Amino acid sequence: DELWLVSPLVFARSCFLVPAWASRLHATMGRTDIIPGTDIPEGLVGTLYPADSPANKLSKQLAEGKIIYVIEVRGGDDKNEFGHRPEVIPTANKIIEAGMNAVPLFYSWGNDESFRTTVLDPKVVGVVCITGAVLPSFSKDQLDKVIDDLKSAGKLVAEGTDIYSAGVPKRFNTLMEQPGTYKYKCAVIQFKVPGAPNGGSDKGADGNRVDSIPIANGIIKAGGACDLLLYDYQKHDEFVASVQDYDALLVRINPGQLSQGTGEGVQERFDNTMNDLLAKGKLVWSSPSVQTQMGAKDALVKIKDMSCGLPDTFAYYEAEELEEGFKKSMAFQPRVIKQNRGSAGEGIWLCWLEGKDYCANFGDAVLADDDKLKVMEMNDNHVEYHTVGEFIEFCVNGPTAKAGAWKSTFPGKYLEGGKAAGGQLVDQRLCPRIEEGEVRMLMVGPVLQMMIHKKPDGGGLSAVGGNSAYTYYKPGDPMYAKLEDDFVNRDIPQLMKALEIENDPLPILWTGDFIPVDGKEPGSTDYVVGEFNCSCVGISKFQAVCGGDK
Repeated sequence: DELWLVSPLVFARSCFLVPAWASRLHATMGRTDIIPGTDIPEGLVGTLYPADSPANKLSKQLAEGKIIYVIEVRGGDDKNEFGHRPEVIPTANKIIEAGMNAVPLFYSWGNDESFRTTVLDPKVVGVVCITGAVLPSFSKDQLDKVIDDLKSAGKLVAEGTDIYSAGVPKRFNTLMEQPGTYKYKCAVIQFKVPGAPNGGSDKGADGNRVDSIPIANGIIKAGGACDLLLYDYQKHDEFVASVQDYDALLVRINPGQLSQGTGEGVQERFDNTMNDLLAKGKLVWSSPSVQTQMGAKDALVKIKDMSCGLPDTFAYYEAEELEEGFKKSMAFQPRVIKQNRGSAGEGIWLCWLEGKDYCANFGDAVLADDDKLKVMEMNDNHVEYHTVGEFIEFCVNGPTAKAGAWKSTFPGKYLEGGKAAGGQLVDQRLCPRIEEGEVRMLMVGPVLQMMIHKKPDGGGLSAVGGNSAYTYYKPGDPMYAKLEDDFVNRDIPQLMKALEIENDPLPILWTGDFIPVDGKEPGSTDYVVGEFNCSCVGISKFQAVCGGDK
């Protein structure tokens, strides 16, 4: 009888809800395993993460970064087996994929205090509210007060799955609207390889390079105007007329593409057009001369005596030079033979001697045509077995009958056209620690933007052509502090002099790819340059959609 003298609210709380003191205790127990370095009260998230089910698994969070919380409430028939509305986890993961941290938080009037403290943390940019219709009116009133406090504190609040209104930077998959007024007019120049899917392996399903629209939009967001122009080699004169009104051009055409299925002279006509624009005071990145001096593989020969070079690096421009040099270097140690054209590992061959020991000193022995080789092409890690004679024949004349049967999807002929047309091969020792991956220094002019460790995927030796797992490092990261200091502060001035570009600006976007080697001190590591890229450097974080249908 006495029980009915208690108010209905107290009765309900006693019978069905967690006591207030227990709720507060549960709410303040911290979870630090969801976002590294962030303590989130247990009562706001429960014990739901991580889980094997994709419907309940959050993507990996960042150790540092801003936070957007996805707000929901417990209970109701709109929840899945894990207690979430179906769109909550996908919304949180979409935020994480955009480079921010995100966690679903459960709100109720019993955890109001800890909830308020959590969402008002300085690291929080905003919240996305997906509460549904099950929130009791008194809880909704309390939540509305918290939302008002969030807005007063400068936090962003979004409803439903609108993550952009909560602070996620908006991404554009199409060219943004041009500004009404602008100081400079720029264009990104592209080219579609005749007959190639999407126009080339560097393209997305829309036919654009996957980083061209972001680059153009970056210029637009900086206040400039920027168009996307497609070079049609069959309408060269029309193209020349169309580019005269631009102040600057960013050429985004992969090395060798202008010579694929187009006939002779296309690359030369294009380069002449760019040189004519430069003579008129226009800006072109990268200029044909800088591409030739810095982007050609024989740049590795010019820096071979620098601290970042390999002294036993050779360049071959004629068939006789290749035959004489390769037969001597290959007899001494495993080698890497690199063609000058291409950008995804095609025509880069790792070479090992088969069935015969290497000689003790360079020059002690010279291989014969019938000596056997194991070779691996770095665009896809496929392995072939050929004689020395067959390998040289393929490099010079392609897959002729004399060269035997080849699995490579590319036709060899690496010396075709001679030095003036970019026909050359570079011969370097094979650094065995390449299996650990390579470190790419992504530069904008003289400024380091990021370092990317590219580790061969699936146990291969190639970290190019999409065959790698990427880890990104900011400038100043202790992992590569010495490499950064050596290259940026010491090597670049020497590099420009060695390549004879000290009077030219560095490319607007270029890279140096470094391979680890054993240092002079036991247990130490040095790095040597495997190649420079400056003609059409891909932005690594966009590479996942190259050549696909995304």
